[in-house]
Amino acid sequence: MSNDTGAIARQRHFTTLRNADREVLRETWSIGYGDPGFTTQFGAPPEPSHQHTATSISKLIADARWLHRGACLACPWEGPDRQRRDPAIEDAHDHTHPEWRNLPIFDRARSGKGAKVWRLHVMAMYPRGWFEAGGPLRLYAEPPFDRHEAGAAPGGGYILHTARRKPQPLRALQLTLE
Repeated sequence: MSNDTGAIARQRHFTTLRNADREVLRETWSIGYGDPGFTTQFGAPPEPSHQHTATSISKLIADARWLHRGACLACPWEGPDRQRRDPAIEDAHDHTHPEWRNLPIFDRARSGKGAKVWRLHVMAMYPRGWFEAGGPLRLYAEPPFDRHEAGAAPGGGYILHTARRKPQPLRALQLTLE
């Protein structure tokens, strides 16, 4: 077992386990299915990215209980252990694009004529070069689109779904006349 950290080192170790038992594979840190840098144990290990790129790594710890960590494809950074994938991916974006939490959140684009206008509006609201640097796009979560999506943002970054805040009921103070 390799003690190297970081998504690239973990995935390189995972690809050396070509004839390993299924449980050994599941208990080894590896890049999550569909996340940037993912390969099977038979694939070629990924090369380090030229820029900080968010991804996630995961492993099975016990009886269908998984651990997830945010990771970077350009450096050995790994985030803390998380029970769910989405918080791990958010940790990775805190490392790769620390200002992402301050960006505006949009509704999902509608198809048709308005899609082009929507895209231009989004591009104008985010910093110049954001998407070219693999930055995420923030959208309000609408089931079944409530899980972060790798490669779905302009430029190939993640779409990070955010739950819409429930409106608080208005409270009025009722005064009585005496």
